[in-house]
Amino acid sequence: MTKQRAWWWPFVGAVIGGVAGIAIGMALAGDDVNRVGDWRNGAARFVGMTGAIGLFAGYAIAQQLARGKRVNRDGFTLAYRPIAPTAEGYRENKLVTVGDVLAGLAKAGFEPRAEACDQFGERKGSIDDTTVLPGANVAISDPRVRGWIRVALAPSNEDQPRSLGLVEIWSERGGSAEELGLFTLRVLDGLVVELTATRESSALGLDPIPLLTAGLAERPIRRAR
Repeated sequence: MTKQRAWWWPFVGAVIGGVAGIAIGMALAGDDVNRVGDWRNGAARFVGMTGAIGLFAGYAIAQQLARGKRVNRDGFTLAYRPIAPTAEGYRENKLVTVGDVLAGLAKAGFEPRAEACDQFGERKGSIDDTTVLPGANVAISDPRVRGWIRVALAPSNEDQPRSLGLVEIWSERGGSAEELGLFTLRVLDGLVVELTATRESSALGLDPIPLLTAGLAERPIRRAR
């Protein structure tokens, strides 16, 4: 069993995560921070977003520890070109939806289920498959996966050359949730333009998704029987 932690742990985690997020942002875009207009459209805004992601991630990790849950959190920070609507039919434009991700995972061999969740990974109930993915917090699970995935993509902003997102991996035990997370990256790579990612725990730069998923099989092999 794990012990309950003090109530203030999540706030300490948030501070640590925020500092780490800013450090990652500075490492990726620090050379451009002092340009005019940064806080509106440029590199400093990117650094601010990485700091916010780190803050939420640190809070979530510490919150899980404070509750004594045996759940490990890992994940990837994403960067991609702003998601533009694609033409569908004569008059309609369509953005990437939750259903698009579920369909890709089902094609790969999963039985994916989606729920709404908050920025700390806490699941909140059902979510419609037609929900537009940018701007949503989505928890994806599978009956035979020990854990779940949180997908969060920033709302599209055409004024920014790159947008940020997260694929969080909440693993209860074993490697099945990690595998689901990597397959989720592969599916997103087919839906989002110029998607790159890096481990949140890594000091290295962003890599193309095929490089991160190079050792992944065509079908899932770690799901519980």
